[in-house]
Amino acid sequence: MIITSFKLRSLHIWAVLLPGILLLNSLYAQIAKPGYDDKMLFRGATGVTTGAVQQQYTLSGYGTVSQQSAPLSIAVPISNRMLLAVANSAGMTTADTSELQGIADTRISLSYVLPGEKFWIAAGASIPTGKTKLSNTELKTSTIISQAALGMKVPVFGQGFGGNVGIAYATAFTRRLVFGVGTSFAYKGSYEPIEAASITYDAGDEVSVNVGLDFITFSKEARFSFDVSGTYFLEDKLDGKKIFQSGPRAIMFAVYSLKTGAYNHQLSSRVRYRLQNTSITDSVSTKFDAGLQAEGQYSLTHQLNEWLVGSAVLEAKYYTPDQFQLGGQLVESGNAEIGSAGADFVFIVSDILFPTLNIRYSFGNITIDDSFYEISGFEIGMGLKISF
Repeated sequence: MIITSFKLRSLHIWAVLLPGILLLNSLYAQIAKPGYDDKMLFRGATGVTTGAVQQQYTLSGYGTVSQQSAPLSIAVPISNRMLLAVANSAGMTTADTSELQGIADTRISLSYVLPGEKFWIAAGASIPTGKTKLSNTELKTSTIISQAALGMKVPVFGQGFGGNVGIAYATAFTRRLVFGVGTSFAYKGSYEPIEAASITYDAGDEVSVNVGLDFITFSKEARFSFDVSGTYFLEDKLDGKKIFQSGPRAIMFAVYSLKTGAYNHQLSSRVRYRLQNTSITDSVSTKFDAGLQAEGQYSLTHQLNEWLVGSAVLEAKYYTPDQFQLGGQLVESGNAEIGSAGADFVFIVSDILFPTLNIRYSFGNITIDDSFYEISGFEIGMGLKISF
């Protein structure tokens, strides 16, 4: 059994590392003799995006969960082919009698496009500026806002230092068909999650591979994009002891866009599928089912006048539950059926200034730690993008 698990794990890791090895071989040839002139690829990419978002949901039998967040991101080209981006968000969440507030971890990323515009190298770091040591009531609040189905803008405040590095390759098969492939590694550092106990949690590192296609029809009125990624997770550790391993995950994402006269239609879908998770207790491994997450969105966009672009948006989410042991019992969490309707607006004030307004109303149900809740609520967001 141990030999079989070892072989399976080795197969998973090599399956995601092999594309990276092949890409590095082609990358070496590209660097040795690029044969292309340098270009200013990120001209006009300098900009600042900020805003304020109010999210509020009522859970039957529990109460109201609300969050106010203020995202901020800055992008600055630091050379002809290199882009630096920094992002963070402040948030304040209230749920029942608990309050959780502060800033999240700061995300810094650096992207470089090699001559020839076929290879893209990316690296990043998550700086631990967010709060990690939580009280018991804050932990309960954190459990609720981290539910993916709720779509909170700040689902987690702090998870310690992390970093990632990746490489991607894209090429045009024809004038209308583009193919891309990439691979990446994400490092997850350790942190102390509980205020009242001196324990250290270390989430497992990740290795991923990604493949995508983009096709534009001859009429140029329709476009189809498809992307699939696979991720292998290493074990989570508590005080240096292995306790959990997320099952390998596949994400499939598809977008279809169509222009009919003055209207733009866009239909997108995302499916996340994960093999069974593994709980490890005293070197004994137990498998538990992992949830399937399916999401769909339709938007209809029209330029209402010379200074305003509006979009009507419909969204749907269907999640099956994750299973895990809690207090010696099998517990399910994350099961959800949620629908949303709303509108997005972009105000064209000038060539560099773009205020935005987003409105959503959501309703449905969700299960958290075996407790079933009917939910309803709204999201209102105002943003400002300044581009140079």
